[in-house]
Amino acid sequence: MNNRDFVRYDSELLPGGLSKATVSREGKPAFGSYIINYSARGINVMIPPSQIPPELPRVNDTFRVLMPIDQNWFTGRCIYSNQEPDGSVSMGVHFCDPKEQNHLKDLLFTALNSPKGSHSFVSYEWEELVAKLCASDDPHLQDIGHQHRANIS
Repeated sequence: MNNRDFVRYDSELLPGGLSKATVSREGKPAFGSYIINYSARGINVMIPPSQIPPELPRVNDTFRVLMPIDQNWFTGRCIYSNQEPDGSVSMGVHFCDPKEQNHLKDLLFTALNSPKGSHSFVSYEWEELVAKLCASDDPHLQDIGHQHRANIS
Protein backbone atom coordinates (compact mmCIF):
# COMPACT_ATOMS: atom_id res chain seq x y z
CA MET A 1 0.00 0.00 0.00
CA ASN A 2 2.82 2.45 0.70
CA ASN A 3 4.38 1.97 -2.76
CA ARG A 4 1.68 3.87 -4.60
CA ASP A 5 2.57 5.61 -7.84
CA PHE A 6 0.00 8.37 -7.33
CA VAL A 7 -0.59 11.13 -4.80
CA ARG A 8 -3.21 10.81 -2.04
CA TYR A 9 -4.64 14.00 -0.53
CA ASP A 10 -6.19 14.24 2.92
CA SER A 11 -9.57 15.95 2.72
CA GLU A 12 -8.29 18.71 5.06
CA LEU A 13 -6.00 19.90 2.25
CA LEU A 14 -8.97 20.47 -0.04
CA PRO A 15 -11.73 23.08 0.23
CA GLY A 16 -14.45 22.28 2.81
CA GLY A 17 -17.07 21.53 0.16
CA LEU A 18 -15.06 18.47 -0.86
CA SER A 19 -15.42 16.62 2.42
CA LYS A 20 -18.71 14.83 1.73
CA ALA A 21 -19.83 12.42 -0.98
CA THR A 22 -22.97 10.50 -1.79
CA VAL A 23 -22.45 6.78 -2.35
CA SER A 24 -24.86 4.51 -4.19
CA ARG A 25 -25.05 0.82 -5.00
CA GLU A 26 -27.20 -0.21 -7.96
CA GLY A 27 -30.79 -0.79 -6.92
CA LYS A 28 -30.19 0.45 -3.36
CA PRO A 29 -30.82 3.84 -1.74
CA ALA A 30 -27.89 6.28 -1.76
CA PHE A 31 -26.21 7.21 1.53
CA GLY A 32 -23.98 10.00 2.75
CA SER A 33 -20.33 9.67 3.68
CA TYR A 34 -17.37 11.77 4.74
CA ILE A 35 -14.29 11.66 2.54
CA ILE A 36 -11.12 10.85 4.47
CA ASN A 37 -8.76 11.17 1.53
CA TYR A 38 -8.67 11.35 -2.25
CA SER A 39 -6.47 10.20 -5.05
CA ALA A 40 -7.06 10.14 -8.79
CA ARG A 41 -7.68 6.41 -8.49
CA GLY A 42 -10.00 6.28 -5.52
CA ILE A 43 -11.21 7.58 -2.20
CA ASN A 44 -11.46 6.47 1.38
CA VAL A 45 -14.76 7.31 3.02
CA MET A 46 -16.26 7.03 6.47
CA ILE A 47 -19.97 6.20 6.64
CA PRO A 48 -21.47 7.54 9.87
CA PRO A 49 -23.66 5.13 11.89
CA SER A 50 -26.81 7.05 10.90
CA GLN A 51 -26.08 6.55 7.18
CA ILE A 52 -24.97 2.90 7.14
CA PRO A 53 -27.06 0.99 4.61
CA PRO A 54 -28.94 -2.16 5.73
CA GLU A 55 -26.57 -4.26 3.64
CA LEU A 56 -22.97 -3.42 4.55
CA PRO A 57 -20.54 -2.71 1.71
CA ARG A 58 -18.52 -5.76 0.70
CA VAL A 59 -15.22 -6.09 -1.14
CA ASN A 60 -15.72 -6.09 -4.94
CA ASP A 61 -19.22 -4.55 -4.74
CA THR A 62 -19.66 -1.89 -7.43
CA PHE A 63 -20.49 1.61 -6.20
CA ARG A 64 -21.21 4.96 -7.76
CA VAL A 65 -19.89 7.99 -5.93
CA LEU A 66 -21.25 11.50 -6.43
CA MET A 67 -18.16 13.62 -6.05
CA PRO A 68 -18.74 17.08 -4.61
CA ILE A 69 -16.01 18.60 -6.77
CA ASP A 70 -18.22 19.03 -9.82
CA GLN A 71 -21.29 16.92 -9.02
CA ASN A 72 -20.14 14.05 -11.30
CA TRP A 73 -20.79 10.38 -10.60
CA PHE A 74 -17.73 8.11 -10.63
CA THR A 75 -17.94 4.33 -10.76
CA GLY A 76 -15.69 2.12 -8.67
CA ARG A 77 -15.47 -1.02 -6.62
CA CYS A 78 -15.09 -1.53 -2.90
CA ILE A 79 -11.54 -2.58 -2.04
CA TYR A 80 -12.09 -2.76 1.72
CA SER A 81 -14.86 -2.27 4.24
CA ASN A 82 -14.27 -2.13 8.00
CA GLN A 83 -16.69 -1.72 10.90
CA GLU A 84 -15.12 0.83 13.25
CA PRO A 85 -15.40 0.82 17.09
CA ASP A 86 -17.62 3.94 17.03
CA GLY A 87 -20.20 2.16 14.82
CA SER A 88 -19.16 3.84 11.58
CA VAL A 89 -17.90 1.97 8.53
CA SER A 90 -14.74 2.90 6.64
CA MET A 91 -14.60 1.95 2.99
CA GLY A 92 -12.13 2.28 0.16
CA VAL A 93 -13.41 2.75 -3.38
CA HIS A 94 -11.13 2.26 -6.38
CA PHE A 95 -12.21 4.04 -9.57
CA CYS A 96 -11.60 1.63 -12.42
CA ASP A 97 -12.24 3.76 -15.50
CA PRO A 98 -9.04 5.52 -16.71
CA LYS A 99 -11.10 8.40 -18.15
CA GLU A 100 -12.75 8.98 -14.76
CA GLN A 101 -9.34 8.75 -13.07
CA ASN A 102 -7.93 11.42 -15.40
CA HIS A 103 -10.98 13.61 -14.88
CA LEU A 104 -10.70 13.31 -11.08
CA LYS A 105 -6.97 14.02 -11.25
CA ASP A 106 -7.70 17.24 -13.17
CA LEU A 107 -10.44 18.21 -10.70
CA LEU A 108 -8.16 17.64 -7.71
CA PHE A 109 -5.38 19.66 -9.34
CA THR A 110 -7.79 22.54 -9.98
CA ALA A 111 -9.20 22.40 -6.43
CA LEU A 112 -5.72 22.42 -4.90
CA ASN A 113 -4.57 25.34 -7.04
CA SER A 114 -7.63 27.57 -6.65
CA PRO A 115 -7.28 30.55 -4.34
CA LYS A 116 -8.95 30.08 -0.96
CA GLY A 117 -12.49 31.39 -0.81
CA SER A 118 -13.10 31.16 -4.55
CA HIS A 119 -15.22 28.02 -4.40
CA SER A 120 -18.92 28.07 -5.12
CA PHE A 121 -21.54 27.54 -2.45
CA VAL A 122 -22.60 23.88 -2.16
CA SER A 123 -26.26 22.95 -1.63
CA TYR A 124 -25.75 20.98 1.59
CA GLU A 125 -23.91 23.98 3.09
CA TRP A 126 -27.00 26.09 2.38
CA GLU A 127 -29.25 23.42 3.93
CA GLU A 128 -27.06 23.38 7.06
CA LEU A 129 -27.24 27.18 7.32
CA VAL A 130 -31.04 27.13 6.93
CA ALA A 131 -31.30 24.45 9.65
CA LYS A 132 -29.22 26.64 11.99
CA LEU A 133 -31.49 29.60 11.28
CA CYS A 134 -34.60 27.50 12.01
CA ALA A 135 -33.07 26.36 15.32
CA SER A 136 -32.07 29.89 16.35
CA ASP A 137 -33.34 31.49 19.58
CA ASP A 138 -34.14 34.65 17.64
CA PRO A 139 -37.72 34.53 16.24
CA HIS A 140 -36.74 36.77 13.31
CA LEU A 141 -33.95 34.39 12.28
CA GLN A 142 -36.31 31.43 12.73
CA ASP A 143 -38.79 33.06 10.34
CA ILE A 144 -36.06 33.60 7.76
CA GLY A 145 -34.95 29.98 8.15
CA HIS A 146 -38.48 28.62 7.73
CA GLN A 147 -39.05 30.76 4.64
CA HIS A 148 -35.88 29.40 3.03
CA ARG A 149 -36.63 25.83 4.13
CA ALA A 150 -39.94 26.06 2.22
CA ASN A 151 -37.95 27.01 -0.91
CA ILE A 152 -35.59 24.05 -0.50
CA SER A 153 -38.37 21.46 -0.32
